[in-house]
Amino acid sequence: MVSAQVLAAVVRSLLDEGFKFTVIGGTVVEVELGSRDLGDDLDLFAEEPDVLVDEETYWEVAERNGWVIGQTWLGTPRILVRVGDEEVPVEFYDNLYDFYVPESMLKRARRASLGGVRVKMVRLEDHIVLKANAGRDKDLERLKEIARLVNRGKLRVNTKDLREAASEFEDEAVILRRLRDAGFKV
Repeated sequence: MVSAQVLAAVVRSLLDEGFKFTVIGGTVVEVELGSRDLGDDLDLFAEEPDVLVDEETYWEVAERNGWVIGQTWLGTPRILVRVGDEEVPVEFYDNLYDFYVPESMLKRARRASLGGVRVKMVRLEDHIVLKANAGRDKDLERLKEIARLVNRGKLRVNTKDLREAASEFEDEAVILRRLRDAGFKV
């Protein structure tokens, strides 16, 4: 698990290098829960530099900082950012192949604090719908965990916002079914 302080240092380093992004991964849930540990990695929707056109920038930044760079399952940059004795995997995504984040989700992203550093982060409801859209086994299991947290009152989710977010995808009916199967009341 990555602490808020370490994640803040990672985010600060990326911002100092001129990166612009929106947090889209499981960190969203952990921030909403007020957790001290914010997950195992950091999933970002890359705005600048472009993951395809400016891929060499990612390599240059990684080399300059002594970070290890590789690729995500999608072929986009994945950097292991070192902070002290810890390494934090940072995965950069863009709308490629079957991976899709609607522009409207990025526009309505909110400002949140990661260890005192302000970042753009998708709404919890949008994160949940992104997981349902992905539909991989691990995503569906995570949806069940999130639904349990909602049903126990540890997280608050707006059902109207879930439905609105699901409507932004071609497979809206599939997404809503996956949400219901996970335990969401949509």
